[in-house]
Amino acid sequence: MTFRTVVVLGATGQQGGAVIRSLWMESHWRIRALSRKPSSNVAQQLAANGIEVVAADMDDYASLRSAFAGAHGVFSVQGSEQGTELETRRGIAVADAALAAGVEHFIYASVGGADRRSGVAHFESKWLIEEHIRSIGLPASIVRPAFFMDNFSKPVPRTMLLALLSSYVPKTKPLQMIATADIGNWVAQAFTHPGEFLGKSEEIAGVELTRAQIVAALKGHGWSAGLPFPLPRLLLRSLPHDVRKMFEWFGEAGYLANIPALLARQPDMRTFDKWLIEQRGRPSGT
Repeated sequence: MTFRTVVVLGATGQQGGAVIRSLWMESHWRIRALSRKPSSNVAQQLAANGIEVVAADMDDYASLRSAFAGAHGVFSVQGSEQGTELETRRGIAVADAALAAGVEHFIYASVGGADRRSGVAHFESKWLIEEHIRSIGLPASIVRPAFFMDNFSKPVPRTMLLALLSSYVPKTKPLQMIATADIGNWVAQAFTHPGEFLGKSEEIAGVELTRAQIVAALKGHGWSAGLPFPLPRLLLRSLPHDVRKMFEWFGEAGYLANIPALLARQPDMRTFDKWLIEQRGRPSGT
């Protein structure tokens, strides 16, 4: 068997970590993780599990070009925590380095709604990266995930998220969601079956639930912390504009993943109940 190398960015984050776990299950991939500090404890844990860890920085094009040498595929994800301009610059640099390295399959993690002029800054930044990927002719697939179920993992964010849903999203309007583990599975499928994914973009979600259904599921699995969720509007208004704008968009437009089509191809996509069951025994889930 020929083992091909896939480079994973964000290996210690939610999406990158999920991609590594899914590729690991496939067993016919060599996984290379990028790290600014390969000597760090987290990087050393990856190496101890048989993952190649190489030094690279998204702000250092030469290090990216070197890290992608000889790789078949690259999974690219960037966060917007340090600003959308930096996110866009890094996403473009990663794509350019992959093209220069001759990468055969580039998968970019965008976001659902990036292509629909949402007005949400960290959606628009990902759209700029998508457009650049297409403009340079990089052989690519683009995955656009919906809201992460994993965002409900910890009590404090859970309280805030439910309050935002209550404030901005009508009671009858469902929110499409996906477990990050299923994003990893989608990416692994795309690398394994490139003919079905190359040159395509897909919005993905596993379920869609109203706020009442989300709360009922949380309560049903004993996740009492963070419930109920009365928060003063003044506190919500103090949140970053981009966060509030995103929830306004959830209420007015929202994600549009074709869930039945996804389930036909990936039938093991997690329901919210299944995801909650998998979290049992984890301290942050109470």
